[in-house]
Amino acid sequence: MATSEILGLFTTPEQYQQNQLAQFQNRAAQEVQLNPFQQAALGARTAGFQLGQGIGSALGGTDPQLQLIARRQQLATQLDQSKPESYMRVAQLAAQSGDPQFAIAIADAGRQMQAGMATARKATAEAQKAELSIQQEKDFRDELSKLVNPTEEDIVRVATKYGSSDKVLSIIQTSITKAKDRQERLDIANERVQARLDIEKDRIQGQKDRDLERATTQKERDEAQRKFEERMNKADRDSKEAIAKIVGSFKQAPAPSLATIEDPDNPNRTIVVDTRVYKRGGKDSVGVIGGGKPSATQEKAALLKGQLSKDLDFTIAELTDVTKDGGLIDQSTGSGAGRLVDIGAGFVGKATQGSIAIGKLQPIADMSLKMVPRFEGPQSNADTKSYKEAAGQLADPTLPTEIRKEAGKTVLRLMKERKNQFVTPELAAEGVGAGAVTSTSPQSSGQTSKGTKFQILPDKEK
Repeated sequence: MATSEILGLFTTPEQYQQNQLAQFQNRAAQEVQLNPFQQAALGARTAGFQLGQGIGSALGGTDPQLQLIARRQQLATQLDQSKPESYMRVAQLAAQSGDPQFAIAIADAGRQMQAGMATARKATAEAQKAELSIQQEKDFRDELSKLVNPTEEDIVRVATKYGSSDKVLSIIQTSITKAKDRQERLDIANERVQARLDIEKDRIQGQKDRDLERATTQKERDEAQRKFEERMNKADRDSKEAIAKIVGSFKQAPAPSLATIEDPDNPNRTIVVDTRVYKRGGKDSVGVIGGGKPSATQEKAALLKGQLSKDLDFTIAELTDVTKDGGLIDQSTGSGAGRLVDIGAGFVGKATQGSIAIGKLQPIADMSLKMVPRFEGPQSNADTKSYKEAAGQLADPTLPTEIRKEAGKTVLRLMKERKNQFVTPELAAEGVGAGAVTSTSPQSSGQTSKGTKFQILPDKEK
């Protein structure tokens, strides 16, 4: 809250003196009949009153109320709109000087400033985080698409560079699991080959022993030895070939070139494809590995849609409450003259019941204006304009309450009938149009600002 806005809650020295003069004139006017001579007398008395005030000030007399107002203005000069702590310091000085009303107003303004700055910092941080996540996802996909026949090591390297921590951990764990499984199967196959080789060598040795027993000459014994060595060499070659085939069968196939794209059959879903073989189509097409994790943009859009659903349910409940007979609209100011009364009361730091009701209606009107349905057809622009005008009338204190109540009912009706056609500026900025907006629970419920409990039941099919 700016310094001028804070001081606007209180009477200025000029306004105070004008009020004092007006009160004096009213009392004087009641004492005389305002014929020409008496009007002149009234003027003389007024001049005397003003002269008396001037003389009193010259003699050192000071109106306590004027002192209070001047002190407030002096304290307000110490406020720094970029430093909420300055508001708390001024509030403490005001309290010490015996002005609790001004101290409370300054402290409230300081707390509002702190809350606003905290909200702004949080929004900025969330936006930066979302942008970073989107960029990292893009860089990750671009780097993968450049790899030709990438191995698991290549994918792990790229994921470590661009991927999130959970993605990197998942890829590494998968790689380790696959490598361990391959090694275990290879060890088992090697053991089987070695066992068959041992059996074959035993058979060859037995054959040699029998051949030597039957040999009667040195030539026959030499032939038995030659055949033995030939058979053993062949058994070794066969064993090595078997092992080579087994190792080849366990050799890691080139990893697919993965990319996550929007599912052509469902824009709200993504699919993971092997770009080497994928041509087109949805989840059952050639080259589609499986379903993909929603992108950062899609996740952000989903969060915004969820918030829109909550805001719609809440606003529908609030509008139902305020448009009832005797609700906030009936309690609020409903004429130009009434608005002047509200302004006059504000000059002296007071608030009428009508202006209080208007203050409560304003956030509901703002929420209604934030969410606008997307109308279709040649009259869409005119329909949108009519909706915004109706929503803008909700908290207009210069309009009769009957008009504003009907406007509120119109907005309420459109919110219920066109619930799936609403968008917010944030959704529009993400390129998300009107779509299915569902309640956050089977029966959305809550409590309005007035404490009225509500439930929004699902719309019946028409």
